[in-house]
Amino acid sequence: MPRSSTLAAARRRPSLTFALAGGAFALWYVLADPVVELLTGGDPAVPSGPMAVLVAGGFLGGGLLASLLWRRLGGPNSRVRGALVGGLVGLLALPVPMYLLELAVVVMEGSPFEAPVGMGPVAALVRGVALFLVVPLFLGALGVIATLGGTVIVGAATGLALAWE
Repeated sequence: MPRSSTLAAARRRPSLTFALAGGAFALWYVLADPVVELLTGGDPAVPSGPMAVLVAGGFLGGGLLASLLWRRLGGPNSRVRGALVGGLVGLLALPVPMYLLELAVVVMEGSPFEAPVGMGPVAALVRGVALFLVVPLFLGALGVIATLGGTVIVGAATGLALAWE
């Protein structure tokens, strides 16, 4: 497929393009260490189940946020705006896998946040919901550090490529 038709297809479906970029980056991030171990003759560790959630979250986060933000914030209007909106998609996509992991914990074990002794049921519910919403955002911010800003860079590069004329 020629380069121009590939870019045209990517521009027609920016949310799918961001989803593929996010999923590919998450897959690379998860498999980088085992592949290096395998190539250097070591004993590679098989990625755990939660790592698969990171890949799914990268795919879902990139796609969902791009569908919400790309056209609304004018990503296709200019290269600079495309890079900025793409970087924002990359930044905000990080908490999505954390929400998926947290939902899995809630489904499997119940609320991961136990209320302190003596707290009323309404206060415990408000505290649990607030922690449910805030903790993945905090973990996503830590993810920016762990990936050295890679998700933001991949998002910005994807946005720039989509906005380039």
